Amino acid sequence: MITRNRLLLRLLKPFASRLRDYMNAPVYDAVVKLFLPPPVPSSPLEINFLLHESRGGYLRDMQPSADTLLSAGCSGLWYFEWIRRTYGPVRRHIGIEYYSPKPDGLPPEVEWIANTVSDMAGVSDAECDLVFSGQNLEHLWPEEVAGFLAEAARVTKPGGQLVIDSPNRLLTAPLNWSHPEHTVELTVDEATELVRMAGFDVTKVVGIWLCRDPRTGRILSFDPNVVDPEWTVIERVLAARDNPQDSFIWWIEANRNSHPADVAGLNARMQVIFAAAWPERTRRMLVAAGTMVDRDGEDWVIAAAGHGGAVTYGPFMPLKPGRYRVSFTVDVPAGNANSVGRCEVITGDSNASSVGSTDIPFEFIAKGPRILSVEFGLNRLEFGMQFRCISNGQASFAVRRTVEILSLDLPPA
Repeated sequence: MITRNRLLLRLLKPFASRLRDYMNAPVYDAVVKLFLPPPVPSSPLEINFLLHESRGGYLRDMQPSADTLLSAGCSGLWYFEWIRRTYGPVRRHIGIEYYSPKPDGLPPEVEWIANTVSDMAGVSDAECDLVFSGQNLEHLWPEEVAGFLAEAARVTKPGGQLVIDSPNRLLTAPLNWSHPEHTVELTVDEATELVRMAGFDVTKVVGIWLCRDPRTGRILSFDPNVVDPEWTVIERVLAARDNPQDSFIWWIEANRNSHPADVAGLNARMQVIFAAAWPERTRRMLVAAGTMVDRDGEDWVIAAAGHGGAVTYGPFMPLKPGRYRVSFTVDVPAGNANSVGRCEVITGDSNASSVGSTDIPFEFIAKGPRILSVEFGLNRLEFGMQFRCISNGQASFAVRRTVEILSLDLPPA
């Protein structure tokens, strides 16, 4: 059905060039807009939906030939429905999950094993055609990554497939991106090296969601709703496939060969990777009530007088049970008050609470930056740990954007 305004616009169209001759551009644009319907605002793009559907697209790319499929990490009934919808139905689906309870109403082909993915004792040797670890590797500690890959090699049939996808540390680090349950994310090169050490031949490496311009190295926003002057969302989705190094998520497919998994090598390599990546993971701090400045190549945050609140906070990370010391670097000018705020450690569960804090004192004589440390203990694995620097608004001070965390249960490196 043609509305009256659209009909008038059609009648005026043959005379458009003459109208331009008699009207200046703004007036002409106003006349045309008068007859056009108002634009319909587009809905914002949900990044988790974009990533999840892209992963489903790669599952659809696979040949659905598996008789027995093992999922390493599978929380919720939705997961099995997603696999069936994208990869296709299988005769037998083994799900291994440690942290989430067994959901009700599982399909008849599903066998649920409550265990860590580094211990597949309930699965026989060479029993699986396909082992899929979707967004799971980054939740594991180094010994668990090595254990999972060794177990994947054991339970996969000769010629069977291993498929892993996970965020890429080459992008999560510069994006300062955190997930409360992530230990460290692996790079593409680290992941492919480990998969080969486990006894698999890598057959496919692709990316999901381009977050770095392959030509210039410029970091692109993680948020698809942030308009980029050079890249559209569709271009970033398509270009990611051939640029896994520059993508937020890498996707690896591999076939089991005849070589045994190098278990000792996997453990040693993961310890080296973790030792290098863990310090950066602990420093993904966010800035709230402050202004970030550069001091000799380091990020500092200035907390202004009169503005209280969290100056820096984060990095929303997991910590094992044990004793720890977290150190903040602060620079407080000379003054005459008792303190300007506090440094504290917060657990990240639903009953978030402080497990340790220390005041940030005024210096009666300016001494430059100083280290303030908080020691604390955890009696269980905690997710989403935060280290906060809080200003009470009494005076201006500066805090280094990163923190240093030390395990008091381990000998110094």
